[in-house]
Amino acid sequence: MGKLLLKNRIIGITAAIFAVFLLGACQQEEGTSATEETGEESQDNTTEEISFTDSMDREVVLDGQPERIVVLAPEFLKLIYDLDGEAVGRMSTSGIPIPEKAEDLPELGTVNQINTEELVALSPDLVIGAPNFHADLEGIMDNSDIPFALLDMRSFDDVKEMATLMGEILGKEELAAEKLQETEEQMQAIEDKLPSGEEPSIVVLNVTPRSVSVQRANTTALEIGDLLHVNNIGKDMEASPDSQTSAPYSLETIAEKQPDYILMTIHGSEEAGKETITEDLEGNPAWSSLKAVQEGNVHIVPSEKYLSNPGFDYADTMQDMAEMVYPEVFGNE
Repeated sequence: MGKLLLKNRIIGITAAIFAVFLLGACQQEEGTSATEETGEESQDNTTEEISFTDSMDREVVLDGQPERIVVLAPEFLKLIYDLDGEAVGRMSTSGIPIPEKAEDLPELGTVNQINTEELVALSPDLVIGAPNFHADLEGIMDNSDIPFALLDMRSFDDVKEMATLMGEILGKEELAAEKLQETEEQMQAIEDKLPSGEEPSIVVLNVTPRSVSVQRANTTALEIGDLLHVNNIGKDMEASPDSQTSAPYSLETIAEKQPDYILMTIHGSEEAGKETITEDLEGNPAWSSLKAVQEGNVHIVPSEKYLSNPGFDYADTMQDMAEMVYPEVFGNE
């Protein structure tokens, strides 16, 4: 009898141990499952690093999608807002409209004179500048551990590249692709209407309150002109000492070339620019000898379309110039 009791007790203890083992195994399995779920959730919430090369061949690394972007170039401010993004600070502009939603952002100075103390105080996780204006900010951005991209956007090829990049940075890849496709279709529709065999000649003048110069290469207006198959007479003029994109104004050279159309872009105050046109251009008796002047083919072009890259509005700017240089085809639209 004693042996039987002892045997039963041993069986009971063994069963209890086995039950504890099973319970522990179940808890471990549940814990593993919970850990796996937590791991998946953690992985979902972890932002991936974004790296790219800017227009100056500098590598820019972001910890993830930036939430505090400062934009120092107007064309990129427009591009970001067109992709449903937003900024926390911007440059001030004169004559170039900015997105309505960006009007109340802190202004950090003019495009070529940025208040760096106010910029750093905004604690941005990405600053976008232009190579020709903001390269000297690189040291300050590095010392402040702020990701800094110098990006250029002059041609439509640049628009495609930069829109794709901004789409990746903002997590708006599909929207960027859709807008690019729509823009290209609109541009192609305009190009399909161009009369064959015609290449009207143009000269594009930069007008400021103090000076006049000729656009020579790599500007938005000239890129639009190339797409419309017009001949830019400024391309063969000698570049200005301080800018490869422009040439000194020479009425003698323009009179020799006799362009079909004269287009003028006003930089800065429109009123002051018009005074320059009246005094420095129209005030010269030789101005009236130009064929474009005699035929009424002189146009002040809208700053909002030509002073900075129009981005997704490229077709709109193409249409605007087409109406001026091909009035017989586009003038009645």
